[in-house]
Amino acid sequence: MAEANTNDVEEDVTLFKSASNNSYYPVYFNALPEPGVDELECEKLSVDLRPERDVTLYLEIYNPQARIPLIVTPGGMGEIDGFGGFARNVAAHASDLKVIIWDRRNMGRSGINFGSEPLSMEEAEDLHVLIDRLGVGPAAFYGMSSGARSNMVLAERYPEDVATFVIAPLTGGPLAAEQLPEEYYLKYLRDDSLTSMEEVAKTPLWAAYVERNGNEGFEELMRQDVSEFLAAMKRAGEHLQSFGQKTTLGMTDEQLAALSVPATLILHHGQEVDYLHPIPNSRAATTLLQNSTLKFAPTLEPILELILPFIREHTPTQPTL
Repeated sequence: MAEANTNDVEEDVTLFKSASNNSYYPVYFNALPEPGVDELECEKLSVDLRPERDVTLYLEIYNPQARIPLIVTPGGMGEIDGFGGFARNVAAHASDLKVIIWDRRNMGRSGINFGSEPLSMEEAEDLHVLIDRLGVGPAAFYGMSSGARSNMVLAERYPEDVATFVIAPLTGGPLAAEQLPEEYYLKYLRDDSLTSMEEVAKTPLWAAYVERNGNEGFEELMRQDVSEFLAAMKRAGEHLQSFGQKTTLGMTDEQLAALSVPATLILHHGQEVDYLHPIPNSRAATTLLQNSTLKFAPTLEPILELILPFIREHTPTQPTL
């Protein structure tokens, strides 16, 4: 394979950059509805995690009466508006799965709190309390890229919450450790205009947050301190940068090997060129993660053929209340 130049890198298939040449794009982003989606029962909840966690999380539950919990954590800086179609499609094909998709803190319709740890760790702590509030542990988890990172931190800290993992796909490699921290976090530190939260609110991500949440979202953003915001961006970005020579972003190889998850399925779209989710890193992860396998599934049908029996086999059925 010829060495990629800079332009190749910018145009590469990247699952969460909305690249039109990425076969996963229609699976996850604004996915077209499968038959049966319109008949799904859905609960929309805002769960206040206080006093344990100073934040409120928004989530949607499809097939809320089902007894096998599957928690979907979006990837990138994504939220339910973009990824909910995938969760709905899974639920439409599996009436026995209680499919829960949630907006992480600072995203979608969830509340704002920049915390004191790198954000993937804050998200994992939030998720632990959310699982307890919903009474759905141990659950199956479907994590996409950065969503899988939060799920893995959860498994490290609270293994009792996790019945099984689907990682789709795994983020890793030096280019991911260079590009993603910049794209998600460190770019804010290089913007000299960000001297107040009013200026932060004008940036694309936060302008979208305000548009989605209206005056309430704007007021919540204005209650934050810009120095705390910038400190959180620095903390999260530098944390991800430190994993450039590791198998995956957010965990050392030793941490991966120590995870106690009964079964893990790593999915990849199968395209050889994906610098943020390289196939060799997924293969390497299977040598570290106990009870893990790698499968290739470029579209929804093979994804469902793999994940549905896997989840049913490894996730306990909850008792009827």
